[in-house]
Amino acid sequence: MSLDNLIVDGDFATLFLWFSIYSFLGWIWESSYRTIHRHKLTNSGFLMGPFIPIYGFGALLYIALMHISLNPFFLFFVGSFLACVLEYATSWVLEKLFHARWWDYSKEMLNINGRVCLIGFLAFGGFAIILPYLHLVVSSIVASLEEGWLISSVVVIALLLIYDLTLTIHGLIKFNKTLERIQKEFEQQAKPFIDLVRKGKDNLEIRYIKSKERANEVLTRQQQRILREFPSFKSMQYPEAFKRVRKLYSESLKKHRKKH
Repeated sequence: MSLDNLIVDGDFATLFLWFSIYSFLGWIWESSYRTIHRHKLTNSGFLMGPFIPIYGFGALLYIALMHISLNPFFLFFVGSFLACVLEYATSWVLEKLFHARWWDYSKEMLNINGRVCLIGFLAFGGFAIILPYLHLVVSSIVASLEEGWLISSVVVIALLLIYDLTLTIHGLIKFNKTLERIQKEFEQQAKPFIDLVRKGKDNLEIRYIKSKERANEVLTRQQQRILREFPSFKSMQYPEAFKRVRKLYSESLKKHRKKH
């Protein structure tokens, strides 16, 4: 496939639409990969909707590199490096803003603080090599849109992203408050809980079931999605409360599946 007609320049509307398309394609890729890997339908990504912005920003980085060279070796190594910097920075920013980590590569070979790893580096390089050919199609489609359709698409997508981002951030802030409350509850109940262990198994099971029901009641759908879709997600601010909530929620899911 010839890259003679490749478009790598555009105004703000064009760049935003490219960003949106690659964010959507990234969501399809990651959700499909996790669905196959976990053998169940998975909605991946930081946002609730079908967008993973890091893929959009990564694609724009690669497109910027295409201004310099289309050499596969250049795109692979420079693209991989920049994508790893982007992934590391995204992980760090999310952790500082929300006191949580969405992914953890600590068990992967040659990782840096669990934020990036060798497998990711190689995958990013592969995407960088493929992207010029994919962008040939994407840029042609966007270029074929009439100005009215282009502006309308940008406005609609921007509003949807802002709405989704607002809900997501609000939900995460609420999740932290929920964990804080549960953390305090567990601390206040620590002594009575230990006393129940001493009194006997029956009382312990009753208290445990009540705790499980309580943990399930206080979680919103978004919070349950985080627990369900992100096995590596963990709270850095309230690790003990989060660990207990995840365990209780997982066991309540198992109980629900047995009933059905």
